[in-house]
Amino acid sequence: MNDVTLAWNANAAINDVLLNHLTPTMLTATTPGGGYTVAQHLAHMAECLKSWASELEASAVGDLPDLYSNYDPATGRFDAEHNLERIQSVMKQTRDAVLTTAESATGRGNLPHATVGKFLVHMMTHDAHHRGQILLALKTNGYALPDEESMWLPWRS
Repeated sequence: MNDVTLAWNANAAINDVLLNHLTPTMLTATTPGGGYTVAQHLAHMAECLKSWASELEASAVGDLPDLYSNYDPATGRFDAEHNLERIQSVMKQTRDAVLTTAESATGRGNLPHATVGKFLVHMMTHDAHHRGQILLALKTNGYALPDEESMWLPWRS
């Protein structure tokens, strides 16, 4: 397994730590300044991954379920899924399909990234940004954060 795949799996494990920490009530916590809710951050994470992966191989992610509805292109706002089991399932399906597609890719398709590996690193960075936003939303709304050690452990193992 190459280092990018190992990092992808560590990133997925960190996302799982966060997802397993969340409660339905936490999904409505909003980032300061009128930002996304936790549920919207999670839906956005999955949707961006699907969107970029479709540039690599459209057929690989076209049938994956969405975590949002009622998207308004004028405002960029949408309704996000609030069923935690479904969120966990869709996020796992999406990241597994993207990794499988990336590992079998013979080129970079229509990705603007120089390599498929850089695309995967870009998506891990995107996840980290939104995990930070989710933690900020939880903290500023008075919710407990996941254990810090459990969030960092996947990078160390």
